[in-house]
Amino acid sequence: MAEALRIEIVPSASLTQSLHQEIVALCTRAYEEEFSKILALFDDPTHVVAYLDGELVSHALWIPRTLTYNGAPLRSAYVEAVATEPRYQGRGYASAVLRALAAAITDYDIAALSPSDPAFYTRLGWESWRGPLAVATADGITPTPGEDVMILRLPKTPPLDPHGTLVAPWRPGDVW
Repeated sequence: MAEALRIEIVPSASLTQSLHQEIVALCTRAYEEEFSKILALFDDPTHVVAYLDGELVSHALWIPRTLTYNGAPLRSAYVEAVATEPRYQGRGYASAVLRALAAAITDYDIAALSPSDPAFYTRLGWESWRGPLAVATADGITPTPGEDVMILRLPKTPPLDPHGTLVAPWRPGDVW
């Protein structure tokens, strides 16, 4: 009989070199691009990993980011690197990982991500941000038209109009 999907939350301080290498390999296969430099860009990630019969089959992470909504700061869990081993895609493992992630981030004001497949996230309760998006740089606020961002409302989410302005702090790599 096959083992049930086992999900673990792994803060960056507890991430072993072996698990880090497994995550890089999984994300590299899922995204079809070398992922080690991308993962290195994330400050203080918390990983959510899923195992099936002892094999890492799915992953996501969140990083703390302060997003600004209409000028007010929101403590955000920003979700990145949602990936499932290609031969296991379509079996609900990423959905299970994201549900576990959502249950683990209830102390944040909001969750956000830049989706590759908005319909997938919509099924899990995420909603598209419809208002202006921008990034805060040393030179001020720079609009980021063409970006796609989704949010997940959490127990501490204040009233938000998804047509308002949402600003992220600048970071290397993809700003959103």
